[in-house]
Amino acid sequence: MLFYLCLILYLYQKNDPNLTFNLKNMKNITISLTAILLISITLLSFTTLPFSMVKVEGGNFFMGSDDLDGTAEVDEQKKHEVTLNSFEISKFEVTVWEWKQFVKAKKLKMPKAPKWGWKDKLPMNNITWEEAISYCNWLSKKEGLTPVYTMNGPFYACNFAANGYRLPTEAEWEYAAKGGKLTKGYKYSGSNTLDEIAWHKGNSNGTPHVVGSKLQNELGLYDMTGNVWEWCWDWYNKDYYKIENGKNPKGPESGEKKCVRGGSWDSQPNYARPANRISTAPEKTHEFYGFRLVKTVVQ
Repeated sequence: MLFYLCLILYLYQKNDPNLTFNLKNMKNITISLTAILLISITLLSFTTLPFSMVKVEGGNFFMGSDDLDGTAEVDEQKKHEVTLNSFEISKFEVTVWEWKQFVKAKKLKMPKAPKWGWKDKLPMNNITWEEAISYCNWLSKKEGLTPVYTMNGPFYACNFAANGYRLPTEAEWEYAAKGGKLTKGYKYSGSNTLDEIAWHKGNSNGTPHVVGSKLQNELGLYDMTGNVWEWCWDWYNKDYYKIENGKNPKGPESGEKKCVRGGSWDSQPNYARPANRISTAPEKTHEFYGFRLVKTVVQ
């Protein structure tokens, strides 16, 4: 900032060798400095996205798809009522820049870079489920919160009562994607027109895009449809909806694969619907797997 001040004074002096610091000159200098400050803040925002959590008011909703829905997969059925407590969810998917802070603090290495490179405002990808929950615990400790995840034998346990960061359950994710209590019943998360709210196979040109560059959904959340698939807490079971507890469901006790939601830059439209489910082994990575954060609202 001192450099810019000196530059402004030099330019004014060059144009007016007899420059005196009268009120008019100071007004012009102040306007110039204000403009530079605003530009600097704008440029900074293009490097470090604001981290923001959105409160989702709890309530009831219908999870899954109707048997009569011609686009529904078998594992989305049956459509059933679920009740959820309030929670917070991140407005954006976790970005490359945010992941770099984690890597630096933990003295880790970035995964192998995809063909588009590790650009700061892209959604982080190519990470395992376990790496995602490790990030959650790290961020919780960094902010003085109680970490959610601990090892329980060969598996991780989740303390849903803790106030730290975690992955959403499938039910929380779908409720937020559908707009929670503010839902307008859209086909996708925030619109009936896929191109308005999502980067998908038909418009992405084969890469993810800057988070938040499409329209938000009813809750103010971005990229719940498309850009990258998002890891969830739950183990996957194709028949789970037939036996699921309707009050704050957290998925099966065990399994071989974890649930992933939302579609990606490489997905066809049918995979972009909020009810769509896929699964993958928690140790797997891919260029279209990322995540976003959730926090329990302590009662």
